[in-house]
This record gives sequence, structure tokens and C-alpha cells, in this order.
Amino acid sequence: MTKQERNAGVLILIFGLAVAAYSFSILPLGSIKQPGPGMFPLICGGGIVFLCLLWMIRGGIGSLCSEPLWQEREWKRPAICVMILLVYTALMEDLGYLPSTLLFLVAWQKLIEHANWRKTIIISVVGTTAMYLLFVYLLSVALPMGILER
Repeated sequence: MTKQERNAGVLILIFGLAVAAYSFSILPLGSIKQPGPGMFPLICGGGIVFLCLLWMIRGGIGSLCSEPLWQEREWKRPAICVMILLVYTALMEDLGYLPSTLLFLVAWQKLIEHANWRKTIIISVVGTTAMYLLFVYLLSVALPMGILER
């Protein structure tokens, strides 16, 4: 394990411990049947600590992989994913849930999955409709209506 990897592991471990400690000491945990606002951050912080420890142990015992993190131009796909998500979150409030989710799924299918138009349209329409029905009717979540509200 290189010095940079060891330092990154320590920083991630400290972050996970801080999240778990904050949620345990400041936020009410509740119970398993009725979790409070501190339960999810505690689980996430514990998961970060657990995975970080596994990574550090594995890195200390095993040999390092000599391959770079990304080969040439393989970084473009993750960068496009991040950009699509940022645009989606930026458009959500103004356009509303339905149009922005439909555009998000179309962009994802075309730019990331490279799907044909027929598959793109089917997945986008069915996915948007299914998520809308799930959130609005089953979970009773108020979604932003945006331009459809006006």
C-alpha cells in the first residue's frame, strides 16, 4: 500500500467515525422498528468504517495492482454520469419531476448506455411513470411539478 493510499484510508476512516459519532451522540437513533434521524447516518458511518478497514487490511496484506485507476479515455463515462446527474438536479425544481426525469432517462440511455431510440423511449416513459406512481401514490411524496403547475 502506498503512502497516498494509506493517507486516504486514514482520512476516510476518520470521516466514517465522525459521521457515526455525530449521529450516535447528537441525533436521536430511535429503534429498529421506528428509526430516528440518527439511524441512517449511523449505519452509513459504520459501513464506511467497515469498508475502509477491509480496504486497508487488504491493501496491507495483498500486493498492489499495477494498473492505473482508469485507462486512457475511460474517465469520460463517469464524468458524463456526473454531468447528467448535475443537470438533472438543476432542472428538477424549474421543469418539475416528470419532464426532468424523462430527460434524465433519455440522456442516460443515449449517452451512457448507447441504447437505440426505441429502447430509450420505452425505458424513459415506463421508468418515469413507474417512479412517479411509486412516489406519489404509494409513498405520498410531494414531487415538484415545475412547468406543469403553471
